[in-house]
Amino acid sequence: MVPRKAQARREQENPIDTSSGYDTAVILGNQLDPRANRGVSDFDRPQHFVAAWTWDVPRPHFAASSTAANWLLANWQLSGIITLMSGLPIDIVDPVDDSFYGQIEVRPNWAPGGSRRTAMSNVPRGYYFNPYAFARAVVQPGQPIPSAHDPNALAGDVGTDFGNVGRNALRGPGQSCVDFSVLKRWPIRESSSLQLRADFFNLFNHPNRNNPISDISTVDATGGSVDPTGRILSPGDFGRIFGVSSSPRIIQLGLKFSF
Repeated sequence: MVPRKAQARREQENPIDTSSGYDTAVILGNQLDPRANRGVSDFDRPQHFVAAWTWDVPRPHFAASSTAANWLLANWQLSGIITLMSGLPIDIVDPVDDSFYGQIEVRPNWAPGGSRRTAMSNVPRGYYFNPYAFARAVVQPGQPIPSAHDPNALAGDVGTDFGNVGRNALRGPGQSCVDFSVLKRWPIRESSSLQLRADFFNLFNHPNRNNPISDISTVDATGGSVDPTGRILSPGDFGRIFGVSSSPRIIQLGLKFSF
């Protein structure tokens, strides 16, 4: 098994459960429509599988009659930990400061025909989700404000309303990790032994990707564009993934004398 101290140190340095997601529960949303702000927790992972195994490798029969073969081939142990888990939720946000209700952050709209299904289909190359499935909740001057549910409540100037995209509407990439250990023990006396082990953290050097950029305001900031109605013309980096949440393969060697 992976040593507890080594495993704890690894988790502190770069835990597998990290991502680019952040707590968006501070977005109040439309208080007249509480279901619009209802969703899974920011740390929700519906599937999480962990399997730990240990195998004491049998000594070959011919090694029993040979001191050298017994010294080399006996008392080997293999072990490992396999971790598989769902990705973290993705909350699509629009951190505007000109909302009709004075909120610092809101959520955008689904573009016409947009939904969770379309957001994860026809995804452009280089993106994790389809950014064209979303649009900024822009209301033009003189137009009804949708969240007011009153046709006479008209916008006096260009503003941003509460969008109709729900909280944590999408889910990020899943994560996996395989840790592996090889141990060789040499008995010296009845109560003492020498132990050599090699630990391989993230054995296959598998990169676990962060959540994508979910801030729709990055469209303008990263070379994209939005038309006056809020429709995305060019998404920029909105929907792209730029980082990983896992460390590269780490190999640790240890020598221990027990007495």
